[in-house]
Amino acid sequence: MTVDGDPASPEHSHSQSGSVSSRSSNVAKSSSVESSSANTGDSTKSSFTKAAKLELSGKETKYVNRLRYLVLLVLTMVAIGISCLVYFLVDLATTADMEYGYERSVGHLTTAFEEIRTVRIASLASMAIAVNAHGIDHERGWPFVSLSFFQERAFIPKVQSGVLQVGIAPIVSNENQDNWEAYIVSDGPQVAWIEESMKYQESLGLSAFIADYGINWRNNSEHKIKHWINDSAVPFTTMDGPSPQYHFPLWQMSPFISFDEVNIDILDDSRGEYVRECFDQEAVVVGGMIYAPAGGFSAKNQETATFARLLSIQANQEVDYQGDPLSNFFIPIFDSFTPERNTTAVLVGLFNWGTLFRGVLPENFGGIDLVLQNTCYESFTYNLGFQGVVTPLGKGDLHNKKFENCGHVAYGLQSGMTNDGTQLGLPFANSTCQYSISIYPTQVFMDEYKSLAPVIVSIIAFVFAFTILLFMVYDRLVEKRQAIVLQKALQSNAVVSSLFPKNVRDRLLKSVGTGSTEKVETEMAGASIREKLRSSKIGQETSMALYGNSAETYNTGDTIADLFPNCTVLFADIAGFTAWSSSRSPEQVFTLLQNIYQAFDKIAARRKVFKVETIGDSYVAVTGLPEPQEDHALIMAKFARDCLTKMIEVTNALEVLLGPDTTDLSMRFGLNSGQVTGGVLMGERARFQLFGDTVNTAARMESTGTKGRIQLSQSTAQLLTAAGKGSWICPREDIVTAKGKGTMQTYWLLPKSSESSRGTTGMAQNDRGSISAQDTVAASRVTSQNVGNSDKVVRMIGWMSEVLMDYVKQIIAKNTAAGITSSRGCELTYEPREIICLDEVVESFNFIKVTKEEKQLMREKYLFVELSRDVVNQVRLYVQKIAALYNSSNPFHNFDHACHVTMSVHKLMKRVVTDGTFSEEGTIPSLEQERKDTYGILTSDPLTLFAIVFSALIHDVDHPGVSNVQLAKESPEVAAYYKSKSIAEQKSFDISWNLLMGDEFKALRKVIFPRQADLYRFRQVAVNIVLATDIFDKEMGDMRKERWEKVFGNNGSKFQLGNDERIQNTRATIVLEHIIQASDVSHTMQHWHVYLKWNKKLFEEMNMAFAQGRMLSDPSAFWYQGELNFFDNYVIPLAKKIGECGVFGVSSDEYLEYAMSNRKEWEMKGKEIMEDMLVSLRKDSTTDVA
Repeated sequence: MTVDGDPASPEHSHSQSGSVSSRSSNVAKSSSVESSSANTGDSTKSSFTKAAKLELSGKETKYVNRLRYLVLLVLTMVAIGISCLVYFLVDLATTADMEYGYERSVGHLTTAFEEIRTVRIASLASMAIAVNAHGIDHERGWPFVSLSFFQERAFIPKVQSGVLQVGIAPIVSNENQDNWEAYIVSDGPQVAWIEESMKYQESLGLSAFIADYGINWRNNSEHKIKHWINDSAVPFTTMDGPSPQYHFPLWQMSPFISFDEVNIDILDDSRGEYVRECFDQEAVVVGGMIYAPAGGFSAKNQETATFARLLSIQANQEVDYQGDPLSNFFIPIFDSFTPERNTTAVLVGLFNWGTLFRGVLPENFGGIDLVLQNTCYESFTYNLGFQGVVTPLGKGDLHNKKFENCGHVAYGLQSGMTNDGTQLGLPFANSTCQYSISIYPTQVFMDEYKSLAPVIVSIIAFVFAFTILLFMVYDRLVEKRQAIVLQKALQSNAVVSSLFPKNVRDRLLKSVGTGSTEKVETEMAGASIREKLRSSKIGQETSMALYGNSAETYNTGDTIADLFPNCTVLFADIAGFTAWSSSRSPEQVFTLLQNIYQAFDKIAARRKVFKVETIGDSYVAVTGLPEPQEDHALIMAKFARDCLTKMIEVTNALEVLLGPDTTDLSMRFGLNSGQVTGGVLMGERARFQLFGDTVNTAARMESTGTKGRIQLSQSTAQLLTAAGKGSWICPREDIVTAKGKGTMQTYWLLPKSSESSRGTTGMAQNDRGSISAQDTVAASRVTSQNVGNSDKVVRMIGWMSEVLMDYVKQIIAKNTAAGITSSRGCELTYEPREIICLDEVVESFNFIKVTKEEKQLMREKYLFVELSRDVVNQVRLYVQKIAALYNSSNPFHNFDHACHVTMSVHKLMKRVVTDGTFSEEGTIPSLEQERKDTYGILTSDPLTLFAIVFSALIHDVDHPGVSNVQLAKESPEVAAYYKSKSIAEQKSFDISWNLLMGDEFKALRKVIFPRQADLYRFRQVAVNIVLATDIFDKEMGDMRKERWEKVFGNNGSKFQLGNDERIQNTRATIVLEHIIQASDVSHTMQHWHVYLKWNKKLFEEMNMAFAQGRMLSDPSAFWYQGELNFFDNYVIPLAKKIGECGVFGVSSDEYLEYAMSNRKEWEMKGKEIMEDMLVSLRKDSTTDVA
């Protein structure tokens, strides 16, 4: 379709690209049928030929049948022979595999049992060495030695040894008892390990597994309670005779569970005999088996609850105790490293036998019974399953007696030396109670190695049957191929039908050749197709488009074109689309166009309107062709009214997804009636087009129309009046001057009264968490008193909530992929410090590295994240309350502007995260390449990205509508508190932060900040981003310029990054600050109409401040030149820096181009616009006074 003789747009040509191939295929096939028909002989000859073919086919069938029977016989004999051979070989291989698998299992378990002494005890012994060295280095005499940072030092030995708890019991003589008891309640830092332990466990979230630490007897200064050691001391018997009375109070321990466990003399409990043995022999001792009833945290039995807590702390998740045995390691701690060393303390490590054997076998090994035996205690049996699962079976030897002869016994805890890193080593005690393990297979293990011979035989039978099936299916496949060819032809016909009117399509196919579609043969290919296309009347053009052959002559054959005397043409265009799209991403733009025009297409099909094409945001349709329609003008009028109503519905429904101002879009329609020339333009992209004065006039009706209205030409209005619909139209008040037409009297088509007003259509609750009717009412209640135009605010709240919830889902997906969960039973809060936001400004953030595997897993988890109802409600409530905190009397610094800034931030963040311009063509960039090219933002965790969008939402909360200088004068106390710097920004952040920390947002905080470190990192990013919006603070501005020069420099390039992570983080921080700064003034870098809208609002706000005496200078005196200076000194340099950052792809060019264009437009039109704004303000002021 062409207006004023201009060629059709490239967009339209592209949309029709599929039609040429389909039509050419039909042309070629039709030509083949015609040619075949011409070569057909008389009926006698045809019958003879068929008979000859039947005879030949019969002979071939007989030979094929004989060969088939022979093949089947051979296959049967071979199958039987191979089956017998394979059965024998597979059975032998299965037996060998089973024996090998059992030997490997025995080897793994035997090695693990032996490593208890060589590895696990040695790991604990290294800690004993550290304790000894600590006492020597700090010249502390035993027992008054406390290891600093005990929890941290014990971490690695615990992990390597597998113990649940490790503790130190120093030897305290009766002479030292009073001094010891005074030592443990003293205030010295060397004995503050209990308090340090509780803080350390709290930071790791381990306190969730500890119900109560008990009474703190150390810090009870009121009663001065001392924790006395049990007086029933037992004398030791040594080689030199009876020794003085000693005590072994349990002192430092990790993890710390209860005050009641500290300072207990372990000589008085079941561990006493092993402590004595360890002391007497100065050697490692493994204690006996300890049992308690199975249970969890809430078990009444104290030992059960303690064991469950220790197991949970080790697994970092709640675990029940299974009732299986535990034991203790007892390792002597000496006073020196010389041969004359003496035992001064005992290191006690509690471990669970089942834990030691978990994960020993490879994941694909299992079905093993392990019997733990001790010569002094009853045996205990475990079952070792697949995937490293260990299941306690119970006391006694419970293995299947069927496999008694298959057992294997291992001894690993006998006498010998353990390498503790010293020259002397550490002996293993000669004990009468010896441990061993017996290993047996189970039926489950045997079943894993069942013979595959029956399976192999079945496969052979299947192959044989499948071969027979191939012969039977062959003929069917040939027939099916013919059906597929026919289906393809029908599909091609459907494509052509969608591009051309029916009569045009039929003529197009007929011009190529005649014949039945069912007779199309697939032999036509290559040169045959090209030759037949060249011989057809329109084949030259089509052949050239398909095969690129050069055409020496013009196509002078028949063309497909007709004159349609009675038609109505519609042109429709989206008013405000260009400005709207300048602040949206390409995906959002196409989402809008696709939904609108798909809805129009459905209406067109219902109304029997022929859609001609879409060009950009323009929609072209016609009635009266290809079949005449007597009421073509009436049909098109109804179609235009339906589309106008549908536009309102679609934009209302999409505003939550596409952002504010989407509902401000509307259609502009133009209709004209008359004769139209329509036909097929052949060429590289063949298409159906309309020509004529009627088409041109319809285009002028649209271009001179008004937003949200349908303009009719006089000819169309007359047809509607003649159809009895004169009440639908009214004359336009002014006379239209159209290009090439002069002055014209036009008419408006009145909309349906019941559908002319906007509502909240499409705002129903859906699975994605959109605003429901109840939420709309609730939002209105929150915002109605503080924010004007509540309907629009409700839609903005809905959109903002959707954006935030998407980032929350990303945070949950990332934490799930990384295995991060919220601390159980722990409510994370921010403890206020004696600093202000300004004190938290840093040069750069530390960005979290994400592995490639975590990134992929995060994407997978995101698809299945569903926010709880509490989280959804709290996100909405928070946005609603933030909206209410904005000053609605501010024309510029209001919630509407916050949404506009957030939209720009969201768009730029998407460009950083999705831009692929840095990757080589045809390759997927590696994680390191992505991190290098985006300074870590791309691989940063979603919490940082959420903080940026959150900052855009809150950055102007409670803005007073004046500068910080004026605010300092009006609120000196507030200015003093914030050190007279970035007052409004700091205040906005504090108000918003305190709101977020309220009790009503607990569920939201829990998913955003699963750990305390996440909360502090989020606050650091948000504080710095919000304060970056203060562009008038000279000191901070100079700091940012200096930082830019440091990491970018005059010749800064992202490819000079190298491996300096600090520079990389600084660059990423600068990019994020530039995102918020550019977004805060994004209207200057968007479409001219967007710039004018917000420029006027800012002028109104400053003029209002001047009228109230809150601003010294009249803004009208400097506004024109001030805008030019603002462009030259801030906006354009900022846009250039965005480009120099090199991470925004084409968006950086878009921002700079808009900034330069707007500056040029303002320079030319600014003074005139200023006059219009002043006139408008005076008029509004007069109206208000009246």
